[in-house]
Amino acid sequence: MQTHSGTKATVRAGKISTRKLRHLIVVAVAATLGAVLMGNVEPARAAEDNACLVSDVEYDVAASVVVRNTPFGAANGVYAMGSGKITLRIADQPGHEAVKLMSYELVNRLTVDAKVAMLSTRVVTASRTSTARDACEGSAQGTLRDGTLTWDSKVTGYRSDGTMECSGSMCGKFGAPPEGTSPFHDAPAAIRFSPFTFSADGSTFTMPYTLVSSSDSPRQTTYLGLSGRRVKRLCAAPHSTACSS
Repeated sequence: MQTHSGTKATVRAGKISTRKLRHLIVVAVAATLGAVLMGNVEPARAAEDNACLVSDVEYDVAASVVVRNTPFGAANGVYAMGSGKITLRIADQPGHEAVKLMSYELVNRLTVDAKVAMLSTRVVTASRTSTARDACEGSAQGTLRDGTLTWDSKVTGYRSDGTMECSGSMCGKFGAPPEGTSPFHDAPAAIRFSPFTFSADGSTFTMPYTLVSSSDSPRQTTYLGLSGRRVKRLCAAPHSTACSS
């Protein structure tokens, strides 16, 4: 009997020890998982916080031009020109944001009607405007502060290429292009954009008219105005973080 009772006591003790052991294992596993999870969460949060210190922001843009200094002032005026896209790379800096113009493309169709006395001429220019591409520096650099982007550099590689079609009595005269279709190439030596003024949330901007071209054929001086609406904002590609801001 004593032996039987002792065996039961030993079994009970074994069962209690097993329960305690299981409990300790559960606690240890939970603690370990917690530590692992916390260890993973904190770096993830830190990475998330730092992930978009540099952003690429794409805008749809619409362009218009003011044309001046045409022969006899016959074609002076304000004209809708075209539309396209630009991408700004924006990097947070203490007290401001450093901005680079990473891409700039406009598809243009400009129709200018000139009339002097009994003479009339129409010039239709179809062209594409772009700027130089540089993976690190972009084609222009500026500073965004209090909603105003001031350009600190000139725009490199700004050019327009396409065709002109002239019809009417002044073609080939008074600085008008020749009659029919002819190539159009315009690459100003250097231009500097006027400041971009952004809305409070940064979703839109406008640029007042800026001198971009002065040509002899057609004879005119052209000032460009832009308005943009944000369509996309993404963290800059990883390789861009290696570029200086």
